[in-house]
Amino acid sequence: MTSTPYEDHIYYSRYGGLWTDRRDAHEVLTHKKADGQIDEEMARNFEHFIDKGYVIFPHAVANELIDEYLNMFEQAWLNPPAGIYAHCERKILPLSMDLYDSIAKVSDLHYYFPRAHEIIFPEPVRRFLTLVYDRPPVVFQTMSMRKGTEEPLHTDTGPLALTEPVALTASWLALEDVDLRAGALEYISGSHHVEVLVNGVSKAHHDDYVAYHNALTEIRQRCKENGLPVVKFTAKKGDVLIWAADLMHGGAKIDDPTLTRKSLVCHFMPLGAMPTFYDFSKVNYVPYPNGTYALDRNTPRSTEASVASGIATRGIGLFRRISRRVRRMIGA
Repeated sequence: MTSTPYEDHIYYSRYGGLWTDRRDAHEVLTHKKADGQIDEEMARNFEHFIDKGYVIFPHAVANELIDEYLNMFEQAWLNPPAGIYAHCERKILPLSMDLYDSIAKVSDLHYYFPRAHEIIFPEPVRRFLTLVYDRPPVVFQTMSMRKGTEEPLHTDTGPLALTEPVALTASWLALEDVDLRAGALEYISGSHHVEVLVNGVSKAHHDDYVAYHNALTEIRQRCKENGLPVVKFTAKKGDVLIWAADLMHGGAKIDDPTLTRKSLVCHFMPLGAMPTFYDFSKVNYVPYPNGTYALDRNTPRSTEASVASGIATRGIGLFRRISRRVRRMIGA
């Protein structure tokens, strides 16, 4: 049997992906428009997402909702909810005021926010993710931040391994207007189709950080050779940017450490997928009222009315069970 060059395969990645990751994605989009699944306005968003690896929804979240979330975020530093941790300097630490002015990412605070489904899945985001997945979207991790991250350009598929590796998407919500001196989110437009596998075989790094670094270095070099630009996201409060699994992204250098860059990052997968960077044997999906889902890390209650309180109470055990497994894992 004669092997077929991979360039002739239907997906850009050897691990497949979503319909937007197909080489004929624009043709698929045309059919979806003709079938009435996607309207003209949303189709333009998908055209950009297919070609560039990201899409922006301006003013997707109302200021009133953001202010409510920020109030809870501020209170969390003073009175940390049970089981809430911060990723800081490659460590997972209990949330405290000692980290308030540090570059820190606060994990999964949405468990304690009654309107989580509204801020994570505002209508344009909910609709886009439902269409890109052809299934309901599931948020499996959130990170709340006061400061820019200064993270090197990287892909999420290395640390955030899923049973469907290229089905990962992420969103970045500006909780305030971004001052470029605070270290903006930055990304390489069009980099989502530049694939270099870790050790030549894997999307995930499996704690082999040397191999992951080498893969990222090669991706950056290929992007440079192909003339793909690094773009800074000059977001306004309420703007949401969604990126594809392999889009290279990171945090620009902070020029003024007195400034904040408050943001909420969410990582998504389709219903039916699961994370594999920790033991998910007791993880369950919890339905939100708007047809989306979150991961509850234990057996969920059966009624939608109990979703918010159920996540808040039963999610605590997860952080204790998996913290040892993810101490070196860094989120986007």
